[in-house]
Amino acid sequence: MNTLKALLFPKSVAIIGASRSPKKVGAIALKNIIASGFKGKIYPVNPKEKEIAKLTCYSDITSLPQKPDLAVIAVPAPIVIPVLEQLGQANIKNAVIFSAGFKEIGEAGLEREQQLISLAKKYQLNILGPNCLGFANNSCPINVTFAQVVKQPGNLRFLSQSGAIASSIFDWFEASHLGFDQFITLGNKSVLTENDFLQYWLDHDKENSNKDLAAAQPVAMYLESISHGRTFTKLATKLSQKQPLIILKPGKSQAAAKAMQSHTGAIAGSDAVLDQVLRQAGVIRCDGPEELFDLSRSFSWQNAPLGPNVAVVSNAGGPGVISADVISEVGLQLAEFDPTTKAELVAKLPREASILNPVDVLGDALGQRYEDAIEIVLGKDCVHALLIILTPQVMTQISQTAEMIGKVAAKFDKPVVCSFMGGKNISKGEKVLNSYHIPSFRFPERAIKALAKMWWWQQWRQTQGQFSKTTTTKMIDQNKVKQVIDKATSQNRPTLDSFETNQLFKAAKITIPPTALAKTPSQAQHFARIHGFPVVLKMISHKLLHKTEMKGVVTKIKNRDHLESVYSQMAEQIHQLEPDIKDTVKIQVQKQILDGVEIIAGIKRDPNFGPIVMFGAGGTLAELIADRNLHTLPLNSDQARFLIEHSKIYKILNGYRGQSPYAIDKLVDLLVKLAALAQHTPQLSEIEINPVIVTHDNVWAVDGKTILAENKS
Repeated sequence: MNTLKALLFPKSVAIIGASRSPKKVGAIALKNIIASGFKGKIYPVNPKEKEIAKLTCYSDITSLPQKPDLAVIAVPAPIVIPVLEQLGQANIKNAVIFSAGFKEIGEAGLEREQQLISLAKKYQLNILGPNCLGFANNSCPINVTFAQVVKQPGNLRFLSQSGAIASSIFDWFEASHLGFDQFITLGNKSVLTENDFLQYWLDHDKENSNKDLAAAQPVAMYLESISHGRTFTKLATKLSQKQPLIILKPGKSQAAAKAMQSHTGAIAGSDAVLDQVLRQAGVIRCDGPEELFDLSRSFSWQNAPLGPNVAVVSNAGGPGVISADVISEVGLQLAEFDPTTKAELVAKLPREASILNPVDVLGDALGQRYEDAIEIVLGKDCVHALLIILTPQVMTQISQTAEMIGKVAAKFDKPVVCSFMGGKNISKGEKVLNSYHIPSFRFPERAIKALAKMWWWQQWRQTQGQFSKTTTTKMIDQNKVKQVIDKATSQNRPTLDSFETNQLFKAAKITIPPTALAKTPSQAQHFARIHGFPVVLKMISHKLLHKTEMKGVVTKIKNRDHLESVYSQMAEQIHQLEPDIKDTVKIQVQKQILDGVEIIAGIKRDPNFGPIVMFGAGGTLAELIADRNLHTLPLNSDQARFLIEHSKIYKILNGYRGQSPYAIDKLVDLLVKLAALAQHTPQLSEIEINPVIVTHDNVWAVDGKTILAENKS
C-alpha cells in the first residue's frame, strides 16, 4: 500500500462526476472542497460541461493538465470500474469512491467489488470506499465529502464505517463546538481499512499545538466490522499506549449482525472475544452513540486523570449523593479531605454548607462561592478529578458561574467536568463551558462514567509495563503432538477422543491423572490395583465428544466388584450403539481426583483474532456465576495470573473464609502450557479441558476434547 500522505494532504484533486446540479453528489463535493479553503488545484471532470463553479471542466482523465494526487469518484456504480482502469493507466494512486451499489446490495454488487479490489492490486491504488461519505482533513485543509463538515480544527481523529452516522456527528460537533483534526468514512472498506489509518497515525504522530485542548490526540471509531483482527490488535495496542482509542462497535445481537450485513456487508464475529481483544489493546468500547459523543469530547478537551479520586462540588444535596453512589459503582472513589482542606472550606463557605465530599455549597450559591470551593479542592493532591454540579435556582448565576469555572480550571492540570442540570435555563451556561473546553452533561451520571473510562485508559497505560513482554518458553514434545494429529488426519477425523487429547496434554507437560485404555475388565482391575480406588470409567470415541449425554461416564467406583459391574454395563451399552459409532468406542479408566475446585479451561481459534484462551468456574458453579475470562495468545505467566485474579472463581481459589488457598501457581502454569500448545499447533481449532480440578497442592486436566482445524490444502 502506498503512503496515505498524498490522499489526506493532496496538492491537486480531480472530481470525476462533477456537476452543475446543486443536489448531485458531484456538485456538493466540489462545492465543499472549494469552501474548505483547499489551496491546491481543483479539476472538475464531466464530458458534458466546459466550466463548473468558474473552474475549467475536463472531458475525461486523460485530458487533465497534470496528474492529480487524488481522484474523487461520484459516478454511478457501473461506471466506477472503467474509471478505475483509467486512473491506474494514468498512474493516479489515490481515489475516494462515493458510489454505492457494491457488496452491500448482494451478489451483483459483490462481483463488482471484487473487480474493484483486483484493479487496486494491479495498479497499487489507495481506495477509500466505495459507498462512503469521503473524508475531511482540517490540517490540510480539505473537505472531500458530500456533507456539511465542521471547519473548526481540533485534536480528534474520527473513523466511521457509516456515512449517515458521520453526518449526525458533524451536526453534533457543530452544536457542541467540538473541532476535529481528521474525519474519515470507510464505507465498504474494500481496499483501505481502519488498519491503514491507524498505521498512518502511528507513523505520523504529532504533538497537539493547541494548549487549550487535551494533550492527547484521541481516535474515535464507529465500526461495523474489524478488518484483519490480529493486525488491528497490534496497531490498536501500540496507538493506545500514546493516545486514547474509543470505539462504538454494534453487533452484540443476531438482529444487529443481520442489519450490518445488509448495510456495509460486514460479518459480525464473537462479541465476547471482541470485548476482550479491545480491553487487552486498551481500546475503550462505548455502549452507544451518546457515550461515543461524551468520550470524544471529554478526551479532546480534558487530560485523563492520574488517579481515581474525584471531588464533587454541588449546589444541591440530592445530585451530590446520587453522584457519590455512581462514583463508587464505576470504579472511582470520593477523595477524602484532610483537616487542612476542611478548615479552608469552613473559612470560605456558609456554616450550613457541607465541607465533606461531596461539597454542598447550598442552593443560594453565586459564582464567587463556587469559585472559592473549586479553587480549594482542585489545589489538593488527593483530588485527581473534579465534578461540578449546578441546578438552576432563581438566584443562580449560570453564565457567570460557567465563566468562573473555565478560568479556575485553566489554572490546574486536572480534568474538570460539569453537570449543569436542566434544559433551556442552563443552555447559556453550557455554551460558555464549551468555549472553555469544559465538558458539560445534563446528568451527573454521564459525567462520572466519562471520567471512569478516562481513568480506565490511564490505568491500562500504567499497568501495561508491569507485565512481562516475553512468553514463557515451554518444552512441548512436538513429535508426539504430530503423531497424535497425523493419526487423526490420516483417518479424515475432525476430532480427537479424550485419550488422544490426554496424549496432547502429556506432550505439553500438562498434568493429567493416571489413565489407560482398558480393553478388558481385567485390564481395568490391573489399573486399579496399581493406582488405587476410586476410579472413573469412560466411554470414549472421536464421535462421542459429549459423553455424559450417553451416560458414558461413571465416577466414584470404589472397589473391585463395583468396577466389574460398571465395566460390564458399559460394554453392553457400547454393544447397543449404532454400528458406525460402536466400532470407534473404547473404555478409558482413570484415577479419580477428589476434593478440588472444578474449573473449565480451553482454547478457541477465532477466525479474525486467532486463538483465544478461556478460563472460568466449572461444575455446578459454571451455571451459577457465569464466569468467562478470555485472553488472546500469546499468554505468559503474568497475564495468566492476571486473568485468574480477575475471575469470579478467584475468591474460592485464593482461600475463601479462612480456607487454605488452592494451587494457583500450578493453575497459571497449566494455562500457559495450554496456550503454548495451541500457539505452536495451528492444526488445533478448539481444545477444552472440562473439568480442570484444582486441589491444594496440584492441578489436574481430568477430561478434554479437541477439534481439529479444517484442512484447507
